Amino acid sequence: MTTTFWTIQSLQAWAVPWLQQRGIESPRLDCDLLLAEALGVERLALFLDPKRPVAGTELATFKQFMQRRARREPVAYILRRRQFWRHEFLVTSDVLIPRPETELLVETVLDFFPQSSPLTILEVGVGSGALLCSLLLEYPEALGVGIDLSAAALRVAEENGRRLGCWPRMTLWQGDLLAPLSSGQYQGHFSVIVANLPYIAAEELQSLQPEVVQWEPRLALEGGTDGLAVIRRLPGAACPLLAEGGLLALEIGATQGDQVAEMLRDTGLQEVMLRLDYGRLPRLVSGRRI
Repeated sequence: MTTTFWTIQSLQAWAVPWLQQRGIESPRLDCDLLLAEALGVERLALFLDPKRPVAGTELATFKQFMQRRARREPVAYILRRRQFWRHEFLVTSDVLIPRPETELLVETVLDFFPQSSPLTILEVGVGSGALLCSLLLEYPEALGVGIDLSAAALRVAEENGRRLGCWPRMTLWQGDLLAPLSSGQYQGHFSVIVANLPYIAAEELQSLQPEVVQWEPRLALEGGTDGLAVIRRLPGAACPLLAEGGLLALEIGATQGDQVAEMLRDTGLQEVMLRLDYGRLPRLVSGRRI
């Protein structure tokens, strides 16, 4: 009876077509990320030492990762981390995986306010905390509040705040949209309100990749019949919470720009603008309280 001797190179040669046959869109990248994690090395090490033997425990871990990926579990959930903006964040299946498009919200705030500004920042639907933490790390004098309906998501956001050192400047509340701020004491309080709320129409959801539909929290994805059921509840309630000169910025679906821009104008916000994502599609609407 012979025993197969595995190296990095031979595992890659087996794993890449194996993933491809199972419908994985980026089999080489996913293979390398999971193999590097199983070996406890940086991805570059795979290229520098392709003939390195893979030990039994490492092989077992890698094969477990491969089975999970074959079930279309996202790589970010398997690794329990995702890069966003300038930092790495803990992610679990309790939170939406941070996307590059959401970095536009960070860029937009940076365009409006100097980094020395002592901002008060509110994120509605804070999820993993990637956006709020990124803003707090760009604005060392800022304070941040995050709200989420999910207690599990808030635990992830807290852990990320603690890991990155911005937890002392963060406050997290559980609740539906702005319900935790309904007392009236926060009128005119926030310099910045940002949100990446659910904006996918219910009937469109099933057409998305299995990684999204089967694994990411539906609460963070589905925006009702037209995708705007959650978003349309926010501008009118958020506007009174903005300080003079304050900014409201929302991530949106690619076809929702005109509708959401009109919502912001209807609340009295000025300088309403659409911003395009890296694919040249409308992805963000912002307005200011002047």
